Amino acid sequence: MSRPDENEPITLAEACEIFPHAKLTISTLRAEANRGHLDIFRLGKRDYTTLCSMREMVSRCQEESRRRDSTSTRNAANGSSETAQASSAHAALKRTVTALKAGLPRISGKSTRRNADQTH
Repeated sequence: MSRPDENEPITLAEACEIFPHAKLTISTLRAEANRGHLDIFRLGKRDYTTLCSMREMVSRCQEESRRRDSTSTRNAANGSSETAQASSAHAALKRTVTALKAGLPRISGKSTRRNADQTH
């Protein structure tokens, strides 16, 4: 398949063939569109994109993978980070769950199984 013009509509299947080493599938391209990484559009019953949009998708995905995984709060009065606040909230939730479980009565005090020698 020859390379299309940068802005020429291509089907998602054709877009997958243009980047064979990426092992893209049509469902992967639709998922990237749902994440806001790829611009796709519908003509008739088929979804299309452009080579330019594919290049932008790759660029967006690369930028996202370079971002830091954690952040901290700057100039906070107590100097605590978001991670510390989340840990504190998690610990409080855990204490609440433990207290609730400890205070719950048993659902059934004794067995509800009928004796074998009882008749109806």
